[in-house]
Amino acid sequence: MKVVLFSSLKFLAYFVNIYFSNAQEEKPYFSVLEKKDQITLNEDYSVNYKSQTIIEIFDQRGLAHARLNLPSDGLNKINNFEATLTSLNSGKLIKKVKLRDLKEVSYLDDVSIYDDTKLKVFELDEVSLPVRVEILVERVSLSNFFIESWLPITYYNQKVKNAGLELKYPQILGLRFKEEGLPSSYSESKEGNNILYKWEMNNLPVLISGSNDTIPIIEIAPKRFSLEGYTSSMETWEGLGSFIGKLNRNKDELPETFKSEVLRMVEGINDPYEKVSVLYGYLQKNYRYVAISLGIGGWMPRTASEVISTKYGECKALSTLMKGMLSAVGIPSQYSLVYAGENAKGLNKDFPINRFNHAFLRVPLDEDVIWLECTNNYLPAGFSGDFTMDRDVLVITEKGGYLDRTPDFKDEKFNTIEIQFEVDLLNNGDAKLSGRNKYLGFPSLDYFRINKFGKEKQGKDFLNKYLGGNGVILLDYGIQTGSKREIPLANVTYEGVIQRFGQETAKRIILPSHWKKLEEDMLPNGILKLEEEFFIRLERKFEMESQVIDVKIKEDYFTYWVDTQLSEDGIMVKNKLEVKLPEDISDEEKIKLVNKINNQFQQYKLLLKKAA
Repeated sequence: MKVVLFSSLKFLAYFVNIYFSNAQEEKPYFSVLEKKDQITLNEDYSVNYKSQTIIEIFDQRGLAHARLNLPSDGLNKINNFEATLTSLNSGKLIKKVKLRDLKEVSYLDDVSIYDDTKLKVFELDEVSLPVRVEILVERVSLSNFFIESWLPITYYNQKVKNAGLELKYPQILGLRFKEEGLPSSYSESKEGNNILYKWEMNNLPVLISGSNDTIPIIEIAPKRFSLEGYTSSMETWEGLGSFIGKLNRNKDELPETFKSEVLRMVEGINDPYEKVSVLYGYLQKNYRYVAISLGIGGWMPRTASEVISTKYGECKALSTLMKGMLSAVGIPSQYSLVYAGENAKGLNKDFPINRFNHAFLRVPLDEDVIWLECTNNYLPAGFSGDFTMDRDVLVITEKGGYLDRTPDFKDEKFNTIEIQFEVDLLNNGDAKLSGRNKYLGFPSLDYFRINKFGKEKQGKDFLNKYLGGNGVILLDYGIQTGSKREIPLANVTYEGVIQRFGQETAKRIILPSHWKKLEEDMLPNGILKLEEEFFIRLERKFEMESQVIDVKIKEDYFTYWVDTQLSEDGIMVKNKLEVKLPEDISDEEKIKLVNKINNQFQQYKLLLKKAA
């Protein structure tokens, strides 16, 4: 432990109190925050943001709590930035930071060739602790199409001493907000033609990552909004959908020559899903994803004709092209908006708000509905993985829009692993290995990526680590990927050696009844069916010392079967694990359950006595 000398007894008492409080609450925090924010909507639809923040940091893990990413583009301007760093040991000024000192990075990744959004980044680097950071930021957005939510607590493991918000807007435009998890109510007043709301809160509870604690938030949305000359209403989902529909109008029209080509692609095919699959495969093979975000282009797709000509597009453009191709063969589809990736939050049917970052397609087929992720170039039509799984979606129609929800893929057919192998047990406890595994749905995705992007060594390294238990050294392998309608599947064949498959003592050898260890990432949506069947061929004579295992264990969230059969040639082992986690399980509870299941695997061993 590092010992720090303090310049005053007063500060030492304060510092000790901070960590003593941590011990009492059993929720460690790495920084203390004070903040006062102002959000002002103006009659010209612009929005001003002013933030005054004080952060006192006592732990290296709290340095990230001072990081800011400030957008700067055609719609977002940074008017002022000031930061002052002061040592809490000596009280001396460390340095001051101005807007010109901030580093600038691109908002999107290397696939973006058209992008006008930059981030001005403030972060602490090589700062002696403890430190006090005072920050003033003044920004303006030229559109109220997206109004930032307000969070009194901005990071996990952060103690909020006090936080306040002033939200002001002109009555003529109106504004809506929705509170969640706030510890105090607001006050309301009138200033001329403006309405002013104020929130004040003190000593908020520390939030810990992975817990089920509610994150306090105020979501803010306009009634009427404007984006580069396009004005509409956001009071209903139909109104927001109507706005998106205006931006998309006629963008999916195909050139006649290309339309004829599309019709030839599906000639002789009657099954609507097969038609979708063929056209989706064509899109995947011939068009690449390139993110484009220039002003309103962040919301308005390019025309299908442009995409056909350039052979690239972002989610909006590729979805629009796919929509046009489906329309050409008589299959209707709807352009849809979703919050993709991590940290997705459910939408409230009574609180329309722009909380989307991605576009894709909804395709109704007879009594079924599939969703097409048009930026993916290797998954089958109708399977989008966890990128857009189980979340609310705004479906755009000719009359406006409505909310729908994507599938959760909780059926076993999307979460199955079937492992079959044989081992020839050697005298030293090692084993020759030969097998074939089948992965359906989520478990197959890594093998699709290996086939698409990986090299042979990367594939072998991955299989050595994740194929089964420890000690695998592959000599040869093969991966075949495909699909069964919308279910992605991968078949993996392999040969190699398992080191120390059996644990040998002077008189006996101990063999496992289960090989594949359960990992947390094998449960992306809380469902798994894992079946193992393996035959152990013995090199010399052994006698069974333990009884043949035949058990079934049923717990709250999982069921596990083990069955073993002894023959003259060896031992056949069959086991099956079925997991179904509750929706509200925390990360901590999930880890405990995975450990419990793995411990269950270890309880049943095969004991063989060496024959005389």
